[in-house]
Amino acid sequence: MNINYPSVDIVICAYNDKKLTAKCIDSLRALSYPYFRIILVDDCSPDNSVSFLSNKYPDITIIENKKNLGPAKARNVGIKISKAKYIVTMDNDATLSSDWLVKMVELMESDQTIGQAVGKIIFPDCPTKLAAAGGSMRFRCKSYDIGMGESINNPKYNNIRKILVACSASMIVRRDVLDLIGGFFDVYYHGYEDSDLSFRINIAGYKVIYYPKAISYHFLSKTVNHTIGKKRVYYWMRNRLLLMLRNYGFKSLIRYLPVNICFTLSDCRSHPERIIPVLLSWFWIIFHLPSIIMQRKVINNYRKINDKDLHKLFNLE
Repeated sequence: MNINYPSVDIVICAYNDKKLTAKCIDSLRALSYPYFRIILVDDCSPDNSVSFLSNKYPDITIIENKKNLGPAKARNVGIKISKAKYIVTMDNDATLSSDWLVKMVELMESDQTIGQAVGKIIFPDCPTKLAAAGGSMRFRCKSYDIGMGESINNPKYNNIRKILVACSASMIVRRDVLDLIGGFFDVYYHGYEDSDLSFRINIAGYKVIYYPKAISYHFLSKTVNHTIGKKRVYYWMRNRLLLMLRNYGFKSLIRYLPVNICFTLSDCRSHPERIIPVLLSWFWIIFHLPSIIMQRKVINNYRKINDKDLHKLFNLE
């Protein structure tokens, strides 16, 4: 590998399950990359994680949030103290193969127009099945993991390609790109914060790349804060609309916003228990419209890619 080993910080967002977090850290300690810093952001875990992990790993940087901030804001807390050229974000229920970081940095160094990259993600409890081969979205703004449940040996998922969305459970991003677009948008709290980040990286004219040679493992939301309970539907519905209103070009917004609303109403007919969360999400959007309009202006200031080009990355399989 012909690179000069640029600086890397790995930011882990953790909530509960200290033993699972320890497995994540152990996988990082086995990485073949010669040096990097581990920053663990504990999002107010009630299971004594900080004491356990600080004693077990005295050499890593641990930040303890005094209240639960949610994944987006928690990741930003770790990113804020990083000065590295590259930042890796991880969930604490994810692990990396030993050569993951070497391969990812080699990829990023080979092309300065790559802003973000994600590898092939596999289910650790079913290692023959894909968890994700990158991510994409439907035009109505519903994101999904490409190839979930498919065989890891399916040749369809063995090629490098541009994608729309990279899962933040194990991805790498350039620090200067984060500085340009402003990091994770922490209003999301739960869900779609990584979709929004990747969307804006694409908008800024950088490539988001799926790189299948870099392997990671992810349980998928095993340690999510389950106290959100019924609010999960509220956050999903609100955040889909928020992503659309913040990032879609005007013509796409006019075309696909009604589609989003129609699908949501249809979903409520099938699941009446979702009516109240949906209405609350719409009220939130209406109340915050002035702020959302200002956010659109900020994003449009660095927009380099039009929706016609972005549409090529929708509905990927």
